[in-house]
Amino acid sequence: MSLTNQSTAEFSPTIKQRYHILDALRGFALFGICLANLSVFSGWITLPPPVKQNIDFADIYDLFITMTVDGRFYTIFSLLFGIGFALQLERLTQANGKASAYLRRLFYLFLIGVIHIFLLWQGDILALYAVMGLCLFLLRGLSDKAVLILGFLLLLLPLLGYTLFWQLGIDPDLGIYEKTSVALGGDGSLPFFFQGFALNLSTTDWGVFYETQKGMAYFRLGYLIESWRIPKVLGIMLIGMWAGRQLIKGQLLENTVLQKRLLIIGLVIGIPASLWLSHLGGLSIFSSHSTNGLLSVLAYTLCVFPMALAYVAAFALLWHKAPKVLNLFAAPGRMALTNYLTQTIIAMIIFYGIGFGLGTQYSPYILLPLAVAIIVTQTVLSTLWLKRFRFGPAEWIWRCLTYGKRLPIKR
Repeated sequence: MSLTNQSTAEFSPTIKQRYHILDALRGFALFGICLANLSVFSGWITLPPPVKQNIDFADIYDLFITMTVDGRFYTIFSLLFGIGFALQLERLTQANGKASAYLRRLFYLFLIGVIHIFLLWQGDILALYAVMGLCLFLLRGLSDKAVLILGFLLLLLPLLGYTLFWQLGIDPDLGIYEKTSVALGGDGSLPFFFQGFALNLSTTDWGVFYETQKGMAYFRLGYLIESWRIPKVLGIMLIGMWAGRQLIKGQLLENTVLQKRLLIIGLVIGIPASLWLSHLGGLSIFSSHSTNGLLSVLAYTLCVFPMALAYVAAFALLWHKAPKVLNLFAAPGRMALTNYLTQTIIAMIIFYGIGFGLGTQYSPYILLPLAVAIIVTQTVLSTLWLKRFRFGPAEWIWRCLTYGKRLPIKR
């Protein structure tokens, strides 16, 4: 699974060596996830355009995020989750194991995600991944061809879904934003939701923070619905499951022809589509259905997924040339769950009122070096930790919960 080192920890040494790239790619994706999330933690993403117009080069920063970061790295994580599922299923099959352990892992991942979203941050991905992991389990009997076709169809589903909701007059978020606003003490209008987010960011009172956070947790579900994130994530996970099957057969990492094609096609389609999406103002959320909104969904589909696959292909091609260099990402990748949760805590300390309360006091350009600093620190600490321990702290707790006993952690 994409948030553990499960994909490499329980195979023979030869197969372990082949799959080191997955840990490294996961660590690389952590950097992009961190950069994308810092825009939210800092409150930058919620600043209205009139405010941003008074900040030097703000438009360049937003263009950079739209062109290179937005959506690409959660796509890579989802792809890795699907690959990890295929590898775990193969391991269980070879060992004549039962699926109960895998299902327990999903349950506790979901539980960790729920705690994360209600107590710390509404942008959690763990709970969604757990639910999608169950969907993968139910679809595990599909053939390679069927998995691939279904995956790509799910990536296109947001276009049909957006149009259908629009024509039928269905609220894009099914009314959840209104419920979130009310939960935050507002009258159901969207401005109260933003006021709740601002309070969540600025309050120095832990009691107020947690009360606001509970209200904000409902927002996450509305966002997943309005952005059609659920079929997108499941679609890319299915493509990952197909890729995992090919990896097991030795027909993926060694296939440099496929990697070069994905790189070229992904960039040729993704770069112009990214420019188009930027011209449209980004993915349209918190707004009524419109022609511009439909076009933004199309542009998002054409830029995010092809470019994410191009990133993966480029990483694989570079891995053949300089595996020792890229392997620097492997240690944080093996502790991805720990590092993902730690990034939330670090961002809260830096930006939130219950921490240093820096918020949007500085130029958005500080977010890029800050993300680099966080990842470098996590890389160093992860490397030192794994010299003495077999798993990251969060990964170890997750495994102990899964197997219902205290497992050894020291090497």
